[in-house]
Amino acid sequence: LGFAMMRVVLYSIPILLSQCILSTADVMNGTMKLMMVQALWRHGDRTPTETYHNDQFTEAYWIFGGGGWGQLTPIGMRQHMQLGQKLRARYVNGQPYAFLKKRYDQQEIFVRSTDKNRTLLSAFSNMVGMYGNLDKENVTEPNIDYPDVIGWPVGFVPIPIHTIPDAEDHLLSVDNACALQDTVWNMAKTTDIVSSYFNRSDVKALMGNLTNYCGEDINPENLWILYNALKIEKQYYPVDFQRFTPWYTDSLFEQIDIVNSQVQDFQNGLGLEGVIVNGLDIGKYLRKIRGGTLVNDIYNHMNRKTECSSSDGKECAYTKRMKFFAYSAHDTTLYALFSLLGVAHLAVQPRGYPLYSACAVFEQWQDTKSNETFFKLIYHRHENDTLNYVLTSGIPGCNGNDYCPLSVLKNYSDTYKPEMEMNQWCDYNILSSSSSTSSAFSSLLILTLLYLFVSSSK
Repeated sequence: LGFAMMRVVLYSIPILLSQCILSTADVMNGTMKLMMVQALWRHGDRTPTETYHNDQFTEAYWIFGGGGWGQLTPIGMRQHMQLGQKLRARYVNGQPYAFLKKRYDQQEIFVRSTDKNRTLLSAFSNMVGMYGNLDKENVTEPNIDYPDVIGWPVGFVPIPIHTIPDAEDHLLSVDNACALQDTVWNMAKTTDIVSSYFNRSDVKALMGNLTNYCGEDINPENLWILYNALKIEKQYYPVDFQRFTPWYTDSLFEQIDIVNSQVQDFQNGLGLEGVIVNGLDIGKYLRKIRGGTLVNDIYNHMNRKTECSSSDGKECAYTKRMKFFAYSAHDTTLYALFSLLGVAHLAVQPRGYPLYSACAVFEQWQDTKSNETFFKLIYHRHENDTLNYVLTSGIPGCNGNDYCPLSVLKNYSDTYKPEMEMNQWCDYNILSSSSSTSSAFSSLLILTLLYLFVSSSK
């Protein structure tokens, strides 16, 4: 019995020591304490998701990442592994913060992805960078963190990536089926701002030429398909691209880029601020539909963390341990959030959507003297960028400060909170609601006038 007890004690010592070594102390920046990190990134480099009728680059050309439309390429895998390494350097290795444990701890980290291969694999690749033992620190232990068998990559710890069906995902998939969004966008197209742009002579001429080249109707709303296809085909097959697409010029592509970017801005409510149709603020509604759920999710994580910081109750156990939320999504997801926060023009320059492996990082900080909570928004703009570009100061309400009071984010969360669960709101007939409200107002007005007339005749 004594020998058996000794074996248990001796076996436990290195585990206990490693747990002590791998634990983290509070991360401070002056009087500010880091409490939570939330990262939202775009997937890495991918193949086209679809193409135009006359395109000679068929799906058979796209052999990368398992093959087919819309798949993450090895370049995309590398981009996200490197982003994961940057996140590890900043939040694990103490450059500048030793916030997360060196060894993966499932109580600290939660990763959520859309249900697309390219976002799921981007998340996996990112976690390889964060916790794949690439820096050979040997902090993982065989038969504790991974199986000690021939064939298993030494030190590799698989990390779960969570998702839900794409049709149900109104948190990260901003362009999935939503009748409400279609209705509001159709209302936007009736405004002078959008309709005049779509009917501009140069825009109509461009659409006409592209329609002839592509063998199908090209319009401002499906222009993004052509834009993406041309950009990716030229990148991967430059010689064949010149032969297959003799009508292409850099000048023509720039025109496509300009129009496509303007349409994307309209679809995110930009340029439509204060435009009212049927009693609805169209720009605000588009931003609420596309980004409201996500900004509320990000804020709620921070608010819950703040509430639980001074509580030892069981209901706070999960929140107190959780330190890092990651969202693996799309350029449209990032741009919807930036549009809502008023920093799209700062995040994406000169125009367009966020690039591959772009990443918005929300840091939550607490002033240990005043107990006030702040957030800081950092943006990784492209694969060669660092995690040093601060966007917080550009958010209206943050008054040019890098650390912004959480109350400002709460204001955005409240302003853009969907009026009901998105799966219900998307089916809501807003036109009948608007007409009912208008009818009710008209009836009330008529009754008031009748009352005044009767009263005056007495």
